[in-house]
Amino acid sequence: MAKRDWYRLDNSAKIMPCTTTILNTNVFRLTCTLFDDVDKKALQEALDKTLIEFPMYLCTMKDGLFWHYLEKIDYKPLVKEEKSHVCKKIDKDILFRVLYYKKRVHLEVYHALSDGNGAMEFFKYLICTYIKIVKKLKVDIPLNDSSVSEKEKDDFKTFDKSNFKFTINRRKIGYKFKHSKKDTIKHDIIEMHLPVDKVKSIAKKYNTTITIYLVAVYIKSIIDNMKVKELKRPIGITIPVDLRSIFPSKTIRNFFYTFLTSYKADDKNVEIEDIVKVVAEQFKNELTKECLQEKLNSYMLLEKLLVIRVIPNFIKDLGLKYFAMGGKKGQTSVLSNLGLIKLPDPYSKYVDSFTAIASTEDLSLTVCSFNNKMVLSFSSHFLSKDIERCFLKELQKEIDTNILVVSNIKEGE
Repeated sequence: MAKRDWYRLDNSAKIMPCTTTILNTNVFRLTCTLFDDVDKKALQEALDKTLIEFPMYLCTMKDGLFWHYLEKIDYKPLVKEEKSHVCKKIDKDILFRVLYYKKRVHLEVYHALSDGNGAMEFFKYLICTYIKIVKKLKVDIPLNDSSVSEKEKDDFKTFDKSNFKFTINRRKIGYKFKHSKKDTIKHDIIEMHLPVDKVKSIAKKYNTTITIYLVAVYIKSIIDNMKVKELKRPIGITIPVDLRSIFPSKTIRNFFYTFLTSYKADDKNVEIEDIVKVVAEQFKNELTKECLQEKLNSYMLLEKLLVIRVIPNFIKDLGLKYFAMGGKKGQTSVLSNLGLIKLPDPYSKYVDSFTAIASTEDLSLTVCSFNNKMVLSFSSHFLSKDIERCFLKELQKEIDTNILVVSNIKEGE
């Protein structure tokens, strides 16, 4: 079978080029913190071996007449020591980068190439390969039993059942942050490190999941910083949903759906329990296989329309940008939970934690867990950090242990 030298962008990837800005670069970062300092030579060797298993990562993005597309490249990227800001814009020449600093290894990916869960498969393989090299392990890496073709599949098309029926989802305009922004493109990052079992026990107290509990805390933190007259707008938190948990997919490309959960407060005196009930009901009703199949179908319908297929790329980008803006009118912020990251034995004992960060034009929250360590990562361009403080205060009220806070914000910034 001949090797593929180009790929069509998947359904989610098509919207990335036209929505990329100097602040929201559509780049996300996955980080693994080890117990030892990183060996650059071994990390480069690990990357070279990982790219054999994940050849699709060796792509550049091209501008076609009707669509952007990915084209294979014949050179391999070099690992570099981190010297710049988080989630810096990625050139089209190569759509990811591997960085290191002291004990940390970073993978930064342009969203047109993959989503967080797909990239995590690449990243786990990279980390295990690196550990195998530096620790001289003889154990095989029991990850990624899928074939290259399975990894490279566009599973939006695999599971598409769309027809030419339109459904219009009318959403109320959500509350938008009014905070002043910094005059720099650098993302401010605030990480909160805490035990998974503590958060799980609190969620259990509210008879809900960790994700729903964290969404409720986030909403309450936003409400605490709103003026009374602003409460007329609902708070909309967008949740990326990994479709691999619903459909039998092994793709490392984008395969997710964004679900908007919304809460409108009658007054400032709102309790976590009240928010949990509303959010949990929305999760229950919207995140069924039937609903997700319907959403996948509606996404795919856009590609099938012949009138759209023949529109030149630059005009299509303007239309997709307008479509994306409409899809975000109910959104206040984004909370993405990558869930519990697992590494096989004996590799896991060499890893301290995993974290994830997403680029944003305002404020977003990303959650990542490994063993019993959860890291909540706020990414922000706002001068004010009051929402993060309220979030921390709300967590600290419930958790009977100290929460470690780490930030890249320097004094005076």
